[in-house]
Amino acid sequence: MLNIKYKKPLTVFFTLTYLSILWIVSDSISFSSALEQGWLTFGFLVCAFLLYGLFYLTPSIAITALFVRFGNPYNARPTYISAVLSTGITSLLLYANAKIFSLYGMFFNGFILNLVMTPGGIESLGGSTASDIGYAIIAVGFLLLQAFLLWIAHRVGQLKIASKLSFKRLPVISVIATVLIHMGFALDNYTTNQLNMVAETVPFYQTVSARSFFKALGFNTHRDTKLKVAGKLIYPLNALQITPPAKPYNIIWLTSESLRADMLDDKIMPNSWDFSKNAARFTRNYSTGNGTRMGVFGMFMGLPGNYWFSFLETRRGAVLIDVLQKQNYQMSMYTSAKFSYPEFDKTIFAQVPAELLHETDTPQSGWESDRDNVTKLLEFIDKRDQSKPFFTFMFFESPHARYYFPPESVIAKPYRDDLNYATLSKEQLRADIVPIKNRYLNSVHHLDMQFGRIFEYMKTHQLLDNTIVILIGDHGEEFMEHGFWGHNSTFVDQQVMTPLVIYTPQMKPLVSNQMTSHMDIIPTIMPLLGVTNPSSDYAIGYNLLAGEKRSYTYISDWDKVTYVDDEVKIMQPVNGKSFALVKASKGDDSTLNPEERKAILAIKQPAMLQLVQDLSKFFKKKETKPANP
Repeated sequence: MLNIKYKKPLTVFFTLTYLSILWIVSDSISFSSALEQGWLTFGFLVCAFLLYGLFYLTPSIAITALFVRFGNPYNARPTYISAVLSTGITSLLLYANAKIFSLYGMFFNGFILNLVMTPGGIESLGGSTASDIGYAIIAVGFLLLQAFLLWIAHRVGQLKIASKLSFKRLPVISVIATVLIHMGFALDNYTTNQLNMVAETVPFYQTVSARSFFKALGFNTHRDTKLKVAGKLIYPLNALQITPPAKPYNIIWLTSESLRADMLDDKIMPNSWDFSKNAARFTRNYSTGNGTRMGVFGMFMGLPGNYWFSFLETRRGAVLIDVLQKQNYQMSMYTSAKFSYPEFDKTIFAQVPAELLHETDTPQSGWESDRDNVTKLLEFIDKRDQSKPFFTFMFFESPHARYYFPPESVIAKPYRDDLNYATLSKEQLRADIVPIKNRYLNSVHHLDMQFGRIFEYMKTHQLLDNTIVILIGDHGEEFMEHGFWGHNSTFVDQQVMTPLVIYTPQMKPLVSNQMTSHMDIIPTIMPLLGVTNPSSDYAIGYNLLAGEKRSYTYISDWDKVTYVDDEVKIMQPVNGKSFALVKASKGDDSTLNPEERKAILAIKQPAMLQLVQDLSKFFKKKETKPANP
């Protein structure tokens, strides 16, 4: 065992580290809001906050305890090094977690893990050299901080006050407190239902139900519906019947990162605006996701984004590609990001040969990649075999944060020179959101310049007579209109509404203010390719050029789905935690009071049942169902 004179400093060290971790975690917790809800809610939050602060340190304590138990009793250096490294890493991860929550409203989850682990994920964040340096400095800073705390602990450990520190009863107290806190949470879920919201602000809070126990005590154990999605994927439902047109259309599909709906006007996007005057422009288009993965998936598959995981597991591509390949289309796809993140090379384009999926080879900014890829796209069209139709897709990165643009694209001033993610805070965002948004406007203007090159080429080479053009964003982008910046955090209109322009030859121009969805694109263009099946065989969407209309839509993220109509947005967890709340707001994103929420959820029960059916439609075994009350 480690010499007793080294053990007291460790006790002081972990006490100081515990306090520092509480300070870090407190950034995501609003004690004042909990207090406004009552002393019960406030007391629960404080207890959970203090208890989980200890849980976060448990791995570090366990690692250090192993060194204490098996290390050299007269050499504390290895033990001290393990304590500093393990607590430094713990503090750094909790700091990053709090930063993510502050900026994007979510903690580290499966989506973040996928982003870190998947090739191309980190690059998709659009970080800068300054950000990378900032991250490195912060990481070193946390290790130095822990070393400093150990130095203080070693000094204090020699004092008499340190001898009074004893945590022998802490494990027993912690176990009892854990049981009481979580049983109290479970009881609240069957009574007042006040604690869910505050529990969600405690990082990694683990919910419990104790359902049988409370049911035996006579409590009504009803809880909000949750959705489970599982089963064998059957897509399409029936084999596609195709009557190839005598003169097949070419297709140019232009998708932009973070292109929100209100960007399409005559000042920010003049080229696209002019092009849309001879096309169908849909002003109220909802993405199928608040992020790239679900947004692009929905537009190519015609399905809610929650089907993504089953398509990825089975490596099933888009039926659109099946149709094009059967008709010998020449194909060439381009992205200024990566086809591996999100994993479009394993989903949408799973059956497309890798040599047809073109990525930018050299490190450069998004606007440069967009410019170069447009050049390559036009070269592909120019050198194609003109006896065959072609399909080309491009994913643009210019409007992705940090919002890239060259000097000639500047239309909005002042703008921030750069965005350093490592030092960015919500307070700084609020203060600088106008110049940050101006960066975005300039980047969208550059995007439009690249679109203009394609439109001009089409006019010059008489392609407008035989080419379908789709112009769309993967999702929107919020600039603190509802408290957050960017996307992937909530389902407010700014994050989920995009432009949608569909051009077909000899069409009558159209401006529609009806609700549309990314899911409607495939049902709109498949009949133009000779597919005679009803769209219900391969999509949950409508043919926008045939006068079909929708009254509701679905928007997804990694583990949630939101039902949207004119009156309401209802968000439900999918395959998530047992007590994650069903949340609801008005259709315009304004809040509902508890009575309004209860009433609207009762009224919308048929819509929720339809949601269940749509999320299970393309599974052989319909295991998508609400949990039993």
